[in-house]
Amino acid sequence: MLASLVPAVRTADANGTGIDTQGYTDAMLVVSAGDIDLADANETYVIELEESDDNSTFVDVASISVTITADNQVGVARIPELNVTRKRYLRAVLNVSGTTPSFPGNAIFLLGGGAAGPVNSD
Repeated sequence: MLASLVPAVRTADANGTGIDTQGYTDAMLVVSAGDIDLADANETYVIELEESDDNSTFVDVASISVTITADNQVGVARIPELNVTRKRYLRAVLNVSGTTPSFPGNAIFLLGGGAAGPVNSD
């Protein structure tokens, strides 16, 4: 389990930390939210997946995201074929909008199918 967006209350867009997936074949993006602000009924909270070859220039993976719509919700998205159709580094990106957005939560990656001695296996 590796944190991309550490637990915090966020009121604006935020980029997570890049996670090295070398040596793994599968991942799961897990987003956990607390008491989100829906007071004005126009707030939105979308956590998108971005990928990079070198952990510096990230691009959006349009087909994989998690949308949070309720308090205390947990959302997941599977990320198959790491290092085959996906690039080596992944990160979660929080996109918020609305009048008074407030997102208390985090985004982590669970990595699976590790080969002998993959990175992050300590």
